[in-house]
This record gives sequence, structure tokens and C-alpha cells, in this order.
Amino acid sequence: MTDWFWVPVPRPNAVTRLFCFPHAGGDAPAFADLGRALPPDIEVWAVRMPGRGGRFTAPHATDVDELVHWVSAAMRPFVSGRYALLGQSLGALVAYNVGRELSSLNPPAACVLAALLPPNHWHGPPGPTGSQDVVSFLRSIDDTVTEVLAHPDMRALLLSVVRADLNLCQDYLHQWEPPLNCPVLGLVGTDDPTVTGEQMTGWARSTTGPFSMRVLSGGHLVVQTAAETLARTVAEFLRVPAGAA
Repeated sequence: MTDWFWVPVPRPNAVTRLFCFPHAGGDAPAFADLGRALPPDIEVWAVRMPGRGGRFTAPHATDVDELVHWVSAAMRPFVSGRYALLGQSLGALVAYNVGRELSSLNPPAACVLAALLPPNHWHGPPGPTGSQDVVSFLRSIDDTVTEVLAHPDMRALLLSVVRADLNLCQDYLHQWEPPLNCPVLGLVGTDDPTVTGEQMTGWARSTTGPFSMRVLSGGHLVVQTAAETLARTVAEFLRVPAGAA
């Protein structure tokens, strides 16, 4: 396996391979709990982003398009069967565009987009707004980040990675065409300060297939703050229709 992916719970007999894309500053371990909580027919493949963790020496992408191209190329050998995509925050944008790029090879069976304002509603790239700096932005979306920020070396590394990720969107130009052709599920936490459930419904334009929405109890990083409910929701959404297995 390429170093782009980490499988927290190997399930060689799984029906669906779920590729998971982390938030800005995040990495593959963000999906460890989800990988354990999902049923045996779903195997999580968490994307290991460059410039952090086990891929610390890998260069950051310069923009969203370059990152999408890199990840799509890494995924191609592993999407011959049934697969789905899940992206959180910035990861939702990457997952959505990866799905579009791979559709000519083998389209995803489904796509889960969590906690990201649809790009046509952006008044600027995702990240700090108004007088916010990166630190205050992180504190507003992640209750657990305070401990990391208290350690100078860890703080410097985290802020460097977050800034590199947010810079990916500086010149992003969104186009809805071509859309995905699979079911899409939008997810948002009740306490997410960056996007509302109503705004998330704008992702309905992302697909010619059915779109559905779920609002879960939790904050911006809904994969972490609503882990158990999320696992049940995703498992139900990814269930193979009767007679289609």
C-alpha cells in the first residue's frame, strides 16, 4: 500500500472501502474511532496528508487542484471495487473533487460531505474571518486544541500545517460541472460556527443523484464530536441496496 493511506482496522472482506479526508491541520488518526465503530462491511482508508505525521517530509500541495491530482493518482489502484468518500471541513472539498476526478475510472458509490460551506457561498476562503487570527479560529472550532497550543514546538508545527492547508483555497475557483453521479449526504454539527444546516443543503448541487442532510449534536469537527452517531449514520447511508451486493 502507498504511504498516502492508513487503515485503522483492516477488514479484507469489507464490501465498501471508505476513503476519509481530514480537516485543515488534521491527519489520518482523526478517523481512528470511526474506523473502529463502523460495521465489518466498511473499511476506513484514512488519507495521510503531506507535511505532517508519518508524511512530515512530503511537500505541501500549492493549491486544491494539485492536492486532488496527487490523491486521485494514489487512489487509482485501490478503487476497482465499491468505494465511498467522506470529507470533513476542508477535506469535504478535497473528497468531492477527488470523486469527480475518479468518476471516469469508477465513480464512488456515495459521498459524505461534512462541515463545509458550499463554495458558491464563500465570501473568502475557509478559515479565520473578520478580526480572527488562526489561533482564535482554531479555538472556535476545536475544544481540544488548547493543550496543543500550550506547547511551543507543537503550536508552531500545528499553525504551520493549518496555514498551509488553508492557503490551498486562496485561489480556488469552483465549478459545479461536472457533478457527481452518486448519493451525497451532507452533515453538520448543531454547534458548528462555520456553517448551518440550511447552508449545507447547498451541496445538493454537487450531484445528479439523491442528496440528504443530517444535523448531528456536536461542533465543527463532527467526526470527533459526534463519533457514535456519525458511525451509525454513515453505516446506514452506505448500506448496499438489497440485491445489489
